[in-house]
Amino acid sequence: MFIMSPFNMFVGTIPLYVKSAKAIDNIYQLEAVLDEKIKTGPTAQDLALRKIEHFEKIELKDLNFSHRDTNGTAIFTVGPIDLSIKSGELIFITGGNGSGKTTLMKLLCGLYQPDSGMIKLDDNNLEEATYSLYRDLFAVIMSDFYLFERLYGIKNPDQELIKTLLQKMQLDKKTAVVNSCFTNIHLSTGQRKRLAMMTAILQDKPIYIFDEWAADQDVEFRVYYYESLLKELKNKGKTVIAVSHDDRYYHVADRIIKMDYGQFIEE
Repeated sequence: MFIMSPFNMFVGTIPLYVKSAKAIDNIYQLEAVLDEKIKTGPTAQDLALRKIEHFEKIELKDLNFSHRDTNGTAIFTVGPIDLSIKSGELIFITGGNGSGKTTLMKLLCGLYQPDSGMIKLDDNNLEEATYSLYRDLFAVIMSDFYLFERLYGIKNPDQELIKTLLQKMQLDKKTAVVNSCFTNIHLSTGQRKRLAMMTAILQDKPIYIFDEWAADQDVEFRVYYYESLLKELKNKGKTVIAVSHDDRYYHVADRIIKMDYGQFIEE
């Protein structure tokens, strides 16, 4: 009887281990694909589509998306969502846990495709063929982010900027960038998030999405994030959409949008 309890606990962890191993294997496969893409360069199909460099406005029109169970039954729905985002805006998305903020961010940057409704970029409806180009507008740090060792998508990274960012993030004693790879990513969650932020800045995208980035930071970096970094990005003409619960810093945003039960609500 005394042996069976820990044995049952051990058996119960096997499915979790299998899922974790599969997820890690998928990440390694993705890295292999990305490395091969770097070697071979863009395909003719890639080159046939013109990269989107700038935009004036993004509109979400009557957007709906449902998370579903294994039977296809909707268990949580975000929408209908109507939202217009102008280039250069700094917007905070607020709301309680499970209100749909992260799902909205994934819909906005094209990681999820809506069940209904549409996304419009400068009055042009987003189509299947242009989704990859649209996604390339964004640098994204989600709450469940994964940090790659390699600086994917960053050609000829600015070494002086890397040095400056490592110092600002207080990581210059922890890691370095050699041959476009971090020498060490085995850091605390807060430190890894700072490396992710450094990568996002080096990507130099028109739009930044940050999902509770400051949640794992100490007071010093929380202040730096809200009072300096976000303002610097805005001053450079970047569009920033940040999920935040830090109401003491709401004054930084141009607009604050609150969500509850998958919809926007009036405060």
